[in-house]
Amino acid sequence: MARYVNPRRRREDPVRWMVTRERFQLPDMEPPVGEPDVAVREIVNDIFKSIDVRRQPALLDQIREAWRELVGPGAATHARPGYLDRQTLVIFVDSAVWLNELVRYENVRLLGALQGRFGADHIRNLRFLNDPDGGRRTEIEEDDRRRTTDDRRRTEKD
Repeated sequence: MARYVNPRRRREDPVRWMVTRERFQLPDMEPPVGEPDVAVREIVNDIFKSIDVRRQPALLDQIREAWRELVGPGAATHARPGYLDRQTLVIFVDSAVWLNELVRYENVRLLGALQGRFGADHIRNLRFLNDPDGGRRTEIEEDDRRRTTDDRRRTEKD
């Protein structure tokens, strides 16, 4: 049985190379050297470095902690920071009305506040998207939302 030869490691047949060289009128007398094998681990590491996943959680945690004071209690109940995508902070909004409101009237102010707090080199843009969770929140977020609504009702009564 013939021994398996990896096609990347196979040496070019000299006769075949001569025919190819004449056919395409190549000036090189020697066939090109094959590409070196690349480990999948190196490719995956390069991808993770390019999207900078290692620094995202720390910065996102800081943004989440300061979110309520940056956007205000009203917007904080309807919007939340999602993820960072190449210095663009994606913000999830629970309704189209609030999404429109934030994009049209709060975008510049919010971007300025975020850049002032965390640096313009970390956050360059904001992108608002409908919440993929459909506005479902954790118990803590729901308690904050109820508290804000109750505070608003008390203010209206006074």
